Order: sequence, then structure tokens, then C-alpha cells
Amino acid sequence: MNIAWENLKNLPVFTQSNQQLGRICDIEIDSKTHSINKYIIKSSKVIKRLTEENILISPSQVIAIDENKMIVVDNVVQNKVLVKATAI
Repeated sequence: MNIAWENLKNLPVFTQSNQQLGRICDIEIDSKTHSINKYIIKSSKVIKRLTEENILISPSQVIAIDENKMIVVDNVVQNKVLVKATAI
């Protein structure tokens, strides 16, 4: 399935355990392979209390994505808090 940017932008992002992380606000694309390198997530209010930075999610952390939502592995937030999203 292909999803256009206008449908991907603001798509809600949830963990496997159904915790809402926020919404996709941007992506980073690898200019050589033309593939998505990172999804940039604007944190929800609950997650924002843990960190002031956006959450960076690599494609390997994505379990599923469709026109309604993105589902990612549960440890995304734990990794974010521990490493401040510098290592993905």
C-alpha cells in the first residue's frame, strides 16, 4: 500500500499496547535510496511530560501503518527517554 504525504502527515501514532505517542509531523528521507530514514513524531501531551523533544522512529520500529494510524513497538518511549532520540 502506498500512502501519500498529505495522508501521512498528522497520522496518529500508537504503541503496541495502545498508548498514543502523538502524530507524524515530518519524515527524513535518505537521498540515495529514496526511502524513509526516520518518522518524526510530535509528542502527545502525556508523552511530552517525559520529554520536550520530538520522538524519532526508524522504519524498523514500525509494526503496522495504514490510512488510520501507525503502530510502533512498545519500547519507543523508553528508548526516547533514555537516549533522547539520538540513537535509532
